[in-house]
Amino acid sequence: MRIPRQALLDALRAFSVAARQLSFKAAADALFITPSAVSHRIRDLETHLGQRVFLRKTRAIELTDAGRQLLEEIDPLLESLDAALDRAARRTRRRVLRVSAPPFIATDLLIPSLESFFGMQSRVDLDITSGAGRAGAAATQADVSIVISAEPPPDVVATKLLSPRFVAATSKPVSMVARELGAHVFEKQRRIVYRSRSDLWTQWFSMTGFPAARGTGLIQVDTLPAAIAAAERGLGISLVPTFVCERRLRPGRLVRISDAEVESGDTYWLVYRREDRARPDVRAFISWALAELRR
Repeated sequence: MRIPRQALLDALRAFSVAARQLSFKAAADALFITPSAVSHRIRDLETHLGQRVFLRKTRAIELTDAGRQLLEEIDPLLESLDAALDRAARRTRRRVLRVSAPPFIATDLLIPSLESFFGMQSRVDLDITSGAGRAGAAATQADVSIVISAEPPPDVVATKLLSPRFVAATSKPVSMVARELGAHVFEKQRRIVYRSRSDLWTQWFSMTGFPAARGTGLIQVDTLPAAIAAAERGLGISLVPTFVCERRLRPGRLVRISDAEVESGDTYWLVYRREDRARPDVRAFISWALAELRR
């Protein structure tokens, strides 16, 4: 079975990264897609070729002989393709800068500030990808990435951008109820929990002295943007990064219910490849980001 050219190209890129990492999960992180998407692309490639390129084991993958030969043949071609695209961009006298960031950083910090960047760099186009943002995914496909890591990611140039603090916030109508109920607010209002950082609520209760929530229940979500959206719609009270809350305080979309700020322990790093440090567009973006986005 033959697959369309674009799908085949996507499959070859997924294969190339997975073959070098020997991990579908690592390839997924690098490509900002899910491991199942990588697996699906590899299966499509194997169907197209009529032979396996990987041996699947319980906790690992290995290249087959056909896979090793394919990798040797396609890697130079993919590098040539990327180089051709870069040359084409230079010929049009515009530069394309590929930027990756976690979803809520992209929507609530990066994109709202971009007008000032384009005011200084009118001939640079941005290709923005939002993904999980963990350090293992740093800048394989992007020129500049914002990643989450306790320590500076290795093998790249990394500058600390922010360590977000979280505040309890909700919609304006719910905040009025919270003001009346005080420490008993969670007897009437749901707690919105970003599942991977549920520990922040424990810290918040300890810091504020509010009694542990046993009221109307929880809403658990797997992304921070979902937690923020639920709070904005008055579905309950969420812990929200202070910079997100500040942007939405002015139009009244989010209101704090307490002045307490919880340290998340996360650090967001601005990273790029060492070999790109001389690129004018990379230097310009880094300089702008440190001036406009740093907290």
